[in-house]
Amino acid sequence: MRRRPTPRRPRAGTDDGSSLVIVLAFILIGALFITPMMQYAVAVTRAGSSQQDKIVRAEAVKGAFRTAMADPHLLYDACSLSGLNEPVTLASPGLDIGVTTQCTTVKYALELDSSELRAAMTTTYVGAPAPVGTVGSVYAGSGGADPTAWVADTTSVSQGDKILLPTLPAHALTHPSSAGYAMPAWVGSCRVFFPGTYNDPITITGSEPVFFASGIYYFDNTVTISGSANVVVGGGSVEACTTDQEAAFEALGAPTNHNISGYGATWIFGGAGRLAFNDTVAGAGPSLQFNARLVADTDIASLSSRSVSIMSVNGVDGGGSAIDFNLPGQLFVPRSTNSATPPVQAMVDQYQPSTLVTDAVATPYPAIIDVSFTTGTTATLWIPGYIAVPQGYINIAITPGAAVNKNVQMVGGVLAAYWAQTPDQPETLQLGIVNRVVQKTFKVVSSTTAGSPRVVSTAVVQINDYGEYVVNSWEISVA
Repeated sequence: MRRRPTPRRPRAGTDDGSSLVIVLAFILIGALFITPMMQYAVAVTRAGSSQQDKIVRAEAVKGAFRTAMADPHLLYDACSLSGLNEPVTLASPGLDIGVTTQCTTVKYALELDSSELRAAMTTTYVGAPAPVGTVGSVYAGSGGADPTAWVADTTSVSQGDKILLPTLPAHALTHPSSAGYAMPAWVGSCRVFFPGTYNDPITITGSEPVFFASGIYYFDNTVTISGSANVVVGGGSVEACTTDQEAAFEALGAPTNHNISGYGATWIFGGAGRLAFNDTVAGAGPSLQFNARLVADTDIASLSSRSVSIMSVNGVDGGGSAIDFNLPGQLFVPRSTNSATPPVQAMVDQYQPSTLVTDAVATPYPAIIDVSFTTGTTATLWIPGYIAVPQGYINIAITPGAAVNKNVQMVGGVLAAYWAQTPDQPETLQLGIVNRVVQKTFKVVSSTTAGSPRVVSTAVVQINDYGEYVVNSWEISVA
């Protein structure tokens, strides 16, 4: 048998020690790389978390500002209570991160500057005084002995201390329904009228809210507002039961040509057209509120209706063409012309001169604007635009004891032949011009309320009273 070889013992040498050195070297080298990398990773993670906090908080304050601007009309109303150093805190946007939003009023703009501030009150009938309740400047020649003198001080656009005698804007010859158009149920109770020509009487006495869409209306018959009527004329700062856009697209059976233009509306009375605002019909009391008429400079056909709420077609029918109205020694009114260049007399545009010419002595013509109250119900008449009815008169008659809760304001300036007034007058009465604030500039500041970092959104916005706005500046800062 062969003997198994005896195992050889490992020979002592330097291999084991060199391997250990190599391992230690690799560990040291790895440590030199891994430790900084780990430190870098930790730093990046921390920085990323901090940056994420900033981003989330920045989005929170942005969201708060966007929430505030979601309804500029409501923001205008809320922030109007603020002052330069008296902020108003707005409702919380309800975000996961606590944010508070405050606004202050930086500045405001009036409807008319001094160069545009027309005469507030003018009467054209010889001997006619300014009415009780007049606010603003009265034309110096009102009721003067020369019935033609006032004409020399008229302008077709609003100018300081001048009498505004606007030309007639173009009006649609279509005949929308004199009963108006219902809105669908999802809008709510609401009835709509569209700009155009109305030959039949219009009577509104029910409690269903009514909206006259923005544009130009021509009436040659009576418009009666009584009972429980709740009427808003034109889009704007006074909120209606619907909007111009909704009316145009959603009104049931609406005319194909809706004729909506600009903001607000102008009512033009020709023929026997007139406004009767009263509480003759039993009800909760009538409300008729106009929104001021705003027209773009490019809308040439409607431009002469800018800032005008009510006007009459002046002159008389001279046998197929309009001629000046002349009541010798008492009243003179030039015939109306349209806004074309050169101007054309009114009847060419299918306007008919108002037949409600004033002869205070001999003929008891109806008032072209007739306001009368006999009960204790609430009533509101708000007309912020100009009223130009120089050959018609305006009547405000209140039965004794019925003046309470009556609010009559015609505050865009008035041109009329004369006024008829009873000893009792509405509890609130303003006739003439109140130069309204129509635009405000606000600083809106939204900031996080707790935690770090503190992020602040600061925006400066201009908002018109009817809701249009522009953001002048907006910045986000981190404290």
